[in-house]
Amino acid sequence: MDKISISPEWVFSPQPMYIIGTKNEDGSPNFCIITWLGFSFDGGPNIMMTIGGTKLTKTNILREKKFSANMITEDNLWLADYFGNTNGEDGEKNALPYGYEKGKTVDVPILNECHWSYECEVTKVVELDGAHLFLAAVKNIQIDKDYSGMDMKKIDLTKIRPAVYAPYNYFSIGEKLGEMGEWKSHL
Repeated sequence: MDKISISPEWVFSPQPMYIIGTKNEDGSPNFCIITWLGFSFDGGPNIMMTIGGTKLTKTNILREKKFSANMITEDNLWLADYFGNTNGEDGEKNALPYGYEKGKTVDVPILNECHWSYECEVTKVVELDGAHLFLAAVKNIQIDKDYSGMDMKKIDLTKIRPAVYAPYNYFSIGEKLGEMGEWKSHL
């Protein structure tokens, strides 16, 4: 296979998307899309999330040290797109109807429209060039009751249907290709 080099820019970085929920100073909810998010382990499951520039969500996290990460799926994508294309600093994002509740373990807003949500407490903040990296312990996970029979060691993404972001475009997960360790039957 012949390969060429390209510039390390925002060209290709497919990522899962999350609606990040925070509380404003007046206690009202604030939601926005963040795609620079991954998972790590530090004595338990953690979320690593980077937020650049100036965003009300980042201001809220720096003040409160907590947030929710609500997985974006095919059926709530356009609500997420609304949150991602409106500015919380311009006022409450309430032009579209949505429901939310307080987290069960952490006092953060959880979107009712999301099927999988993490309640997180920030344990470390790293200041970067124009951004902040947050390391946050996952304190609770709320999932849709429809997932209660799912094998949590072999989560079926075709049932959860997460939306994936690749710069300026949204995609869905296709079919299951196989399971870990099946390489012998495929090569």
